[in-house]
Amino acid sequence: MSNQPPKAFDFGEDPVPEPATPAATPRAFDFGEEQAAPAAGTPPKALSFDDMPESASAARMPPKPATPKPLFDSEDHPAVRDALASARVGHPALFDQSEQRLAALFRRLLPVRLSLVTEWAEQPLMEQAALLQPMTELVRQFAKMEVPALLDAALESTRPPSGVFGKLFGRPAAPAEFKPRLLAARSQLQQLMLDSELATSDLDASARNLTLHWVALAVVSDLAARAHDATLLDVLQQRRTLIQQAVRQAELSILQMGQVRQQAADLIVQVSSFLSVTLPALEMAQTQNNKPST
Repeated sequence: MSNQPPKAFDFGEDPVPEPATPAATPRAFDFGEEQAAPAAGTPPKALSFDDMPESASAARMPPKPATPKPLFDSEDHPAVRDALASARVGHPALFDQSEQRLAALFRRLLPVRLSLVTEWAEQPLMEQAALLQPMTELVRQFAKMEVPALLDAALESTRPPSGVFGKLFGRPAAPAEFKPRLLAARSQLQQLMLDSELATSDLDASARNLTLHWVALAVVSDLAARAHDATLLDVLQQRRTLIQQAVRQAELSILQMGQVRQQAADLIVQVSSFLSVTLPALEMAQTQNNKPST
């Protein structure tokens, strides 16, 4: 064996690197297209995790089932505009008078939901039920006054007795005896006129409000027909019928109160005529008859 000392590992002479463009520095994360290397002195950017590619496991996962959307996904849905357009065509007179109120109702009613429909117009319905009570009470008060019978009795007292029976017993009461009762009756009738005017005005406003709720529900029912939800459509129809019946009830009560007011007005005229014309004429005639002849 030679005594020559061992050489270091020799892999040959390293080639002198030629001047060239330095290779791009490898990056730890590559999330997209290649970008130009930052210029010297430029501060390093923070890592960006935008548009990360899906992992293989995520790509293999089945897609989640889509959540069913409501018929109208927000109160600003174009269906609100569609509802207003439908109301303009179907109820032009009401639309011209109450466009803003209908728009507000549509924004409350849309998106249409079953729980919302079951409570639709509940408060106006309760308010109208309360307004019907004073109307019923006024009609009852008018019937209890029995002013027509009182007026007939007063007029009968002005006629001379007829027949043997009448001549024997005379008149049951003198016309003047009816004056206090007729004055009281006229005052009650006048108060009834004032009370009925206020009650009728309140009930009419309530009926108009309910009518707007009914129109809004009717329009939405037409729009919801394409939803093919049998339960929703059934509840919509039931609610429309309920509100329509309530409006009809208010209209009948207002009509009945109008008839009572007309009768009350006629009776006031008749009572006033008796007190201011008939009774003074009778008293004057009686005075003339009782004047001693000269």
